[in-house]
Amino acid sequence: MLDRKIIHDISVIDITGDIDFREMIRIRGVIGSLIEKERTKVVLNLKAVDHINYLSIGVLVEQLRTLRNLNGDLKLAGMSSYLRNIFKVVGMDQFFEEYISLEDAVQSFDEDWEGDGTFH
Repeated sequence: MLDRKIIHDISVIDITGDIDFREMIRIRGVIGSLIEKERTKVVLNLKAVDHINYLSIGVLVEQLRTLRNLNGDLKLAGMSSYLRNIFKVVGMDQFFEEYISLEDAVQSFDEDWEGDGTFH
């Protein structure tokens, strides 16, 4: 399941359950629609993800490169140690910035972000 929300100017995609190849294609479509709207700061919130098909991680790398070419980024938040190990085993951990919490991932886009909706 995919839920989208905006925090400041960052698009957050909350994902629940398992990410198989079909679900990864849906995620790619959501990111593609954000790119069309010139929303290039994206966080995938993986806190509620139980498993990811390692073959589908390459789709995320493709989206990451597209976003970075547009001066944006794709960051990962809330990964379990199990998911982190899957990324590491397939060598994809080196491509992504990964954060323990969604707030940390959002804050990483803007050093002036206070986390409570205010700026300093």
